[in-house]
Amino acid sequence: MMMSFSSCREIPTPTPPTLLFVKPTATSLLTNSAPIPMAIAHHYPNVDGSTSAYPLEMILACKIFGVPYRWETIGISNLHQVMPDPTHPSAVQLGERIQHTDTHNAYLNLINGQADFILVARTPSADEIKAMTEKDISLRVQTIALDAFVFMVNFENPTEELSLETIRDIYMGKVTHWTNWLPDEITQTTEAVIHPYRRNPNSGSQELMEMLVMKDSPMIELPNMDANLMLMSMTGPINAIAKDPLGIGYSVYYYTTFMFPDKHVKLIGINGVRPTSDSIAKRAYPLTTEVYAVIRESMPPDSSAVLLQNWLLTAEGQAVVKESGYVSLR
Repeated sequence: MMMSFSSCREIPTPTPPTLLFVKPTATSLLTNSAPIPMAIAHHYPNVDGSTSAYPLEMILACKIFGVPYRWETIGISNLHQVMPDPTHPSAVQLGERIQHTDTHNAYLNLINGQADFILVARTPSADEIKAMTEKDISLRVQTIALDAFVFMVNFENPTEELSLETIRDIYMGKVTHWTNWLPDEITQTTEAVIHPYRRNPNSGSQELMEMLVMKDSPMIELPNMDANLMLMSMTGPINAIAKDPLGIGYSVYYYTTFMFPDKHVKLIGINGVRPTSDSIAKRAYPLTTEVYAVIRESMPPDSSAVLLQNWLLTAEGQAVVKESGYVSLR
């Protein structure tokens, strides 16, 4: 009797999706000046991105379409946002092309083809890399600006700085009281229990927290924490800490400084260095981070998304980055 073994043939392993990181060096960055390619304006890509990157998204589009813009305070929330001139003929195109979700959804939209160009505050998370693998999509991740991961406390809290080790211990549950940092008159009259606010999984801030601070150390399990300490938006930690002298939380420098500043919240130094535009530019602040323009690697070289990603590294592109308030690369 003949037997067929064709079903047992070895199946080639598919090549996994890749992340192509483009990190300009001091010697290669911005050597050439270039005007905005007309193809970008004629076929502007569908843009998405992180909450903190929205002003840069809008200013960039306004520059390309020649639309005047201004910073405005939205309602009573004190959120500062970039608003294009609604009377300009191209203002409608900006609304059609720029969607504003958040870091995680921006990556998913790019992977699924619902966005062509995203500006984000971190590299892809494990869940997003899994989505890339399932769709067999590779991404080109390019550094275009600098930001910083920051920690904040209430303005009544006299703490001016903490070490990374202490912050890690706070979020692991090893350090639970402000006893070593607050004056005796405070710690003696209250329990001074630290309230460590945190963000939801896959948010830009949470992924940065786990990557830069916690690394392989586990954060406190939620059953052991007040449920109110889990905050689902970028405004959440700032609003909570503004009312809580015993709170500590984290965000990114750009958002807390330019988009949602609050006089009742202050940024603290880390390992003796305070987050400022200067310390970020020099990378002296230990939690300096990068902002990325990300596209699908399969996009044609003459596509508007590729042209826009490349243009952001020119002198003109970096001038727009600086105009937005981000720390430029030059």
